[in-house]
Amino acid sequence: MPRNQNTAAQRARRAQTESGGKYTALLREAEAGGPPKTFPFRSLMAECATRPEIRVDWGYDPEFDWWPGPAMFDSVLLGGPVPCGTVLALAGALSSLELRGDLHVETYHRLESALVSCEGRRFQLILNQDLLYELCRTPGCSHRPVNDWAIPYCVDHLCERRPDELITMASEWGHAQYEEYNDSPGDAQAGKEGDLLVKAATGIGACTEVTAALLKGCFTDPQDIEDTYGVTEESIAIRHGLAYERLRLAGMADEERARIRLSVDASCTACSGPLSVRNPRSVPPQYCSTTCAPPPPEEAQHPNPWVTEPTF
Repeated sequence: MPRNQNTAAQRARRAQTESGGKYTALLREAEAGGPPKTFPFRSLMAECATRPEIRVDWGYDPEFDWWPGPAMFDSVLLGGPVPCGTVLALAGALSSLELRGDLHVETYHRLESALVSCEGRRFQLILNQDLLYELCRTPGCSHRPVNDWAIPYCVDHLCERRPDELITMASEWGHAQYEEYNDSPGDAQAGKEGDLLVKAATGIGACTEVTAALLKGCFTDPQDIEDTYGVTEESIAIRHGLAYERLRLAGMADEERARIRLSVDASCTACSGPLSVRNPRSVPPQYCSTTCAPPPPEEAQHPNPWVTEPTF
């Protein structure tokens, strides 16, 4: 390396050796005064496996405090000390990638936490313990998701998802509940997670389809109950549980519709006309009709749930 090469270039060369990234991109980031922000995930794993353990003074009194702190290594890629256990926990969460994919660092606070993302999933790395938490997949959000794998958005951002996304989440969560109540299928229920899905869907006029997907996942298709369980006390209990949960979710959706209407002073957001309680559920409650309601995003793959009222 030339003697006159500046410090930024040296950091970029070292980061290139560690991560295998492009030197020019790493140099720009080094000149900006920080560590590289994007690098292959496998490079962080290589650091964890090869860099020496370091000691961090946590300020404990060894005479009274038995915990010495987590095993740490100094990460060139992240820019400071990182617990080995936290990286291994991240590897477990991303095991399906088989060490593929790039890791993007959103924030890093020395010995506190770091926010990283990989293949659309976001995590908070705890840098003083062997811990990590999955975060809402909305960029910049620091809140936990409703459910790490089935409903990967926080409550605030769940209502911003497309109808087809909510339907998929409802189906996956419903199947998870079906497995949860495998020993007593008649007692299955959507739970607080399912309730949040229905509330989010109500705000965009998709509560009927989301509720249908949720109930089908929890209890199987109503047409298949007798074929699956026969005409037995169990099948009767399942139909009773299905009817009860359908009624409960419908009532909750009506309450959410009423809340939203009141929040806009019972007048259409688009035309300022009065909102009627007789508006179909396929119309978002803040609009008076499909004419005023905006169409769903172009990415939606399912039929427009705001035009006709599907049945279940």
